[in-house]
Amino acid sequence: MDKILKEYMQSEFYKKYKDTYFSDSIIIDIIGKKFRKHNFVNRSRDRYNFAYEKMVEIIQSFIEDYAEQATYADNSMKWKMLYAMYIDPDSYSVREHGGITCTADGLLSIRRMYYNLSLSSELAEEYRKYRKAPVFHFPSERNGINTSRAIAFGDRIDHTLYDIKRYCEGHDDCKLILSYELPKTSVWLKSFDNDFKKIIDWFGIKGIFVNKNYEVFDLEYDNGKIIKKYSESYSWKWSDNYYNNIKHKIVEYEHEIQ
Repeated sequence: MDKILKEYMQSEFYKKYKDTYFSDSIIIDIIGKKFRKHNFVNRSRDRYNFAYEKMVEIIQSFIEDYAEQATYADNSMKWKMLYAMYIDPDSYSVREHGGITCTADGLLSIRRMYYNLSLSSELAEEYRKYRKAPVFHFPSERNGINTSRAIAFGDRIDHTLYDIKRYCEGHDDCKLILSYELPKTSVWLKSFDNDFKKIIDWFGIKGIFVNKNYEVFDLEYDNGKIIKKYSESYSWKWSDNYYNNIKHKIVEYEHEIQ
């Protein structure tokens, strides 16, 4: 660790961010030194965009000004360093419906991007391009849709929407039914009259994630195919087709809201 710390403190990244939350997080949480960490302060009116732009800056600088030159830290250690100082912009994006506060649920996490691209300039560019605007917001609640969909569906948003649709239609075998019956999520769903169409219109995703009849597109395909049943199993590891189709849908959504 001493060699890693010495090399890190000689890097351009350290010189740029010395005595900030970002560098402190690496030295305290990863290297193990003990001192008071500086806070990350976000007083911007557009708090999501402020955090997003800061993370674009940090990710690019960390890769260019430290990771690509470092010799003592291996790739696993470099990833831990980046993740230690990562601030998810989703926590700063809030919407409300029916008196229920909802936070953003990102479609492409920094972790998933890393597993696909490692620490590279492509990772920095992918983050910049596909995390610019949050698409989905779900009620902020322990074991709610945000977290439960990762376990039930390997984080697939298409099958999550399919499950919500089935619940709104009155099916009692939905995979996220325990989340739907939580106090806040239940009120949120009832604020739409348990009407899937109203939920989709609130998200603003008709024609992108669902067709004109509000049937959910199967994002394993890019041909308009809709989901008619659950998959036999779900994995956190996505296919290349699904990963790329999610990116296409994010671009479609961003064009729609411009």
